[in-house]
Amino acid sequence: MRRLDLEDVIKGKGNYVDDIPFSGYYGVFVRSQYPHAILRKVDVEGARRKGALVLTAEDLLSLPNLKGKEEQEGSSSISSLLAFKKVRYVGEPIALVIAKDPYEATDLAEEVSVDYEPLPPVSNVDEALKNDVLVFDEVGTNEVYKKTFEYGEMPKDDEELEVSLYWSRSSGNPIETFGVISIPQGDEVTIISNVQAPQFQSNEISKYFKVKVVPTRHGGSFGSKFSVTRYAIVLGLASLKFNIPIKWIETRSEHLMASNSSGPERKFRIKAYFKRDGTVTGLDFKIWEDIGASLYNGQAFKPTGILAGPYKVKNIRYDVSLVATNKNPPGAFRGAGTPPHTWALERVMDFIADELKMERHEVRRKNLIDSFPYDAPYAHYDSGNPRNLLDLALSRKDLWSLREKGYGVGLACSTDPSTPSGQEGVKLSIKKGKVILGIGYGPEGQGNEHVGKLLVSRLLGIPPEAVEVELLSSNESPSSFGPGGSRMAVFLAGAIKGAVEELVSKLKRKYNAEYKDGFLIRGEEKIPITSLQEEVSYVYSQQGKTRFIAYPFACDVAVVKVDEETGLIKPVKLVVYLDPGTPLDEEVVKEQVIGGSAIGVSVALYESYVYENGQLLTLSLSDYGLPTADQMPEFEVNLVPTPSPYTPFGEKGIGEIPVGVAAAAVTSAVEDAIKRKITKVPIREEYRERYLFKINYFSH
Repeated sequence: MRRLDLEDVIKGKGNYVDDIPFSGYYGVFVRSQYPHAILRKVDVEGARRKGALVLTAEDLLSLPNLKGKEEQEGSSSISSLLAFKKVRYVGEPIALVIAKDPYEATDLAEEVSVDYEPLPPVSNVDEALKNDVLVFDEVGTNEVYKKTFEYGEMPKDDEELEVSLYWSRSSGNPIETFGVISIPQGDEVTIISNVQAPQFQSNEISKYFKVKVVPTRHGGSFGSKFSVTRYAIVLGLASLKFNIPIKWIETRSEHLMASNSSGPERKFRIKAYFKRDGTVTGLDFKIWEDIGASLYNGQAFKPTGILAGPYKVKNIRYDVSLVATNKNPPGAFRGAGTPPHTWALERVMDFIADELKMERHEVRRKNLIDSFPYDAPYAHYDSGNPRNLLDLALSRKDLWSLREKGYGVGLACSTDPSTPSGQEGVKLSIKKGKVILGIGYGPEGQGNEHVGKLLVSRLLGIPPEAVEVELLSSNESPSSFGPGGSRMAVFLAGAIKGAVEELVSKLKRKYNAEYKDGFLIRGEEKIPITSLQEEVSYVYSQQGKTRFIAYPFACDVAVVKVDEETGLIKPVKLVVYLDPGTPLDEEVVKEQVIGGSAIGVSVALYESYVYENGQLLTLSLSDYGLPTADQMPEFEVNLVPTPSPYTPFGEKGIGEIPVGVAAAAVTSAVEDAIKRKITKVPIREEYRERYLFKINYFSH
């Protein structure tokens, strides 16, 4: 149905961080010009003489609890909030310069003089593993973390195939960059920010100072805004030190250089074991994850929830090395590490089929899970019918016949670990003639607030216009994490269902009445609930048999056209068959699938950060490769529900599954068109270079 949460946005009343009325000071960060260097001296006296307030790592040394933090999945931090003694990537913040005007702060930041002693940069995993230069000297190696997961045993007598693959560094790059307003109030700081999971992040911030985090609407996140926390801490500490309110809005170049939120950059060496009939009997993954200038990042470990994807493979080894380099540390990017795994697994399936001279869909059919619930050695898959999705994809003769006209057509299947065990709370109150749904996070654009209004309306039997959504601060909200991990379809719905039941029960007891369609009925008397005043809170909790509760499934067909003269790849169409469980709103589900699929297409063909000798070369969105609308294919989304037996309405989270499967289908389609193996994305890195010689040769 028509979205219920966008009217203010369309009217320009979104109330983003930069829209909030503010009176106070403005912050600008002095950032490293070098990827790797010793900080000999940070001289801030020139800036201070001209009126700036300046915060450096030296100023923070006397403050408690400023050492590195225990890392959470999707988060990233380095050893300090501001660079101390050493810088490890271009753009790393060294000092915060504060003035009464943002332009004055920018000018005064140029008065800070930094004396660097450059060190050789560690530019990639291969360089890092030599350990000739260390990113973190105190660790003694650039392989900063290592863990292996093993299930079953690798077959000894089966066919064997080895594949080396590479998934490039990319990120969410939301329209709205990071923003923080920090206001000291006695011994507490109010942080107004577009930080993702504000209540969850307030727990981290509170290790440094007493805090109240006030959420705002986001102009997109895609996981990136988990990484605002570091900046919120620095701004809060500065506000306390100088007893002033401070505002900071990140620039686009800062975000590209130093957001600490880029997605995974991953090298794979995968050995697959299989029978001559196409049955896959073992998967041995060796992973090298480039985690930039950080000591840990969880994106390489989320795939442990889908190690064999939608396939019946039980002999698995997953060996991960996290490798430090002199790059912007990663954070979270839609899927938080599963899209490259899905892409790599589908590459392996394609290569096995080619090795056996079988149709690619036949190898998939042979190995797809065909009975549910299904217990993999690493996860419990709740429900689904991936073979049906494959059959629907194969039935599209209109797409597959395009091969005869010179188009490439590719296929990919997937699942994704939806709904990690956890909890989410809401407040439900009646006041001023409305039912108010209180949530503890800022809207990010997915339509959660629309679905929330819709569910409250349906469950209470009142019109949608009688329901409003209110954003609650970290101090007011029941337990909240908000979006992330494809969790909100289950947790928001569960919290709303519980809150509605509790509200109705409370009203029935209080007024000794029955309830129906928005009215308390007591004899002949009908009391509209919107005329009352009441409030309840409810926290919905769920713990799965294994870490993730519900598994969606998808099968994509991609169609591309390749211009043999220029090497230009044009994605033409992407058709998705998706099992979302019970959709709470079909149109919102389709919107989410189109958005995630667009990211998958883009990561396969266009987007990537490019570093050379530690310097970031992609300092604009055009250099980075963010696509325009005319570079996207036509999308078609078909929903084929299999309800989950474990979730409140049978729903499954689908925010992240579209990315990897779309990237895999597009890659397969390009490979179909050019008849050449593809082992890297974006494909421009591997394929288009083939045509540079051809074009240059003939142009001369």
